[in-house]
Amino acid sequence: MNSTPPTSPFTEVHDGVFPSIDRNSKNFVYHQPQKRNAGAAYSHLVSPVEEPATKFNEAFRTEYPIKECGTLSETYLKNDLNMLFANPRFYSVDNLASMFHLCRTVSPLEYLNEFLMGILLAPQMDFLSNPDYTLPSSRPIGQGSYSYVYTISSTTTSTLNNDLSLVLKFAKSQHKSKVILQEALTLAYLQYVSPSTSDSHIIPFYGLTYINKSHFRRLRSNECVPGLILPKCRMNLYNFNSTVSHELSLIGKREIWWKLLKEMLDALKTLKINGIIHGDIKTANILITETPSVNEGHFDNFDFYLADFTSAFHTSQLPTDLNTTVEYCAPELIDNSTDHIPTFKTDLYAVGLCLLSFISQHEPYNELQSLVSHGSSPGTGSSSIQRSQWLINVLLKKDPINLNILRSNLFQDWKLELAVLSKILVERLPLEELLALLEQDYI
Repeated sequence: MNSTPPTSPFTEVHDGVFPSIDRNSKNFVYHQPQKRNAGAAYSHLVSPVEEPATKFNEAFRTEYPIKECGTLSETYLKNDLNMLFANPRFYSVDNLASMFHLCRTVSPLEYLNEFLMGILLAPQMDFLSNPDYTLPSSRPIGQGSYSYVYTISSTTTSTLNNDLSLVLKFAKSQHKSKVILQEALTLAYLQYVSPSTSDSHIIPFYGLTYINKSHFRRLRSNECVPGLILPKCRMNLYNFNSTVSHELSLIGKREIWWKLLKEMLDALKTLKINGIIHGDIKTANILITETPSVNEGHFDNFDFYLADFTSAFHTSQLPTDLNTTVEYCAPELIDNSTDHIPTFKTDLYAVGLCLLSFISQHEPYNELQSLVSHGSSPGTGSSSIQRSQWLINVLLKKDPINLNILRSNLFQDWKLELAVLSKILVERLPLEELLALLEQDYI
């Protein structure tokens, strides 16, 4: 369920100093994030959580002849950016020039040709000029409202099934290209100002390319759409909670919970330092590089990545519209007291709900809704409007812990973790204060 809050002025970036959490903490079992590894098994999923289409065989045809067109991607990108800047949703030319600290004397044309082309395009993996790169699968491994996600293969690699451990997240149609370009600009900016984004637990961005009907048959013959090259991850947190978590012991789950907290706070810290608000953090947008081992241990075979920046924006420019997921909204985003725009505090609140979902193994308020409807699936016997109003009323009670932790044993098993979540979800500590508290009281 999505909502589109009205636009309003932003909260300014906080100038506070971020403390670091001791890697030797007895509660924060820190593991150095793995470096980018093209040979690792990944699987990128995008939100909202939707079941992939079951029949996509007719969407692919690899026998189309592909002409040499080395400059086509640049041409398409230049045209798309011109259209994007003519009616900017999140980013304008002036806004981006300020973000990237470009000289004010640089003309828009020079800016587009010389700078954006260099940081966005991935010439080493240009689908339009190199027929070796394909999307061989008949099914997407993820999809959202604006995009599909497919595994990338190359006929020149020696890996199993020609798998490059990369995926392409591309626009469903040319009409939806703007959203993909905006996400590319956000990820390119984060990569530019913080090159080790993987160490910050933000999804690494390997560049932008374009595909056409020769790569994906469902595109129209005259369409050429942009796609983001991203690492392939095993699953998202939503899948983990529903399919893997029950196999682990309480000790193992608690250790993973603290790892999730540490790595998501790393991601939020990077975003806040660089003025980026994610705007749609939820379990479907937190990716896991590998399936955590069911054997007890240090669980150092995987990392978490914050992904799907389609709703993200920089605090220096007001977006003209914004989509977010109602279940993960902080109360101020839906009440009548504030400007109804995501902030750094609402991003932290959404992370808190993800951590709460990890404990309950249910999406926010889903278990309560099932109990209210006497065990039937959410929404049975009620209209969409009624369900939405029920959810809004529950959110405005401002009691997320008690309304999501409905089994008494969880309060005892997760006493320490719920105390931390109370700081996030009830006391609403800012990120800097939360990090300082964790460093002081939980090490």
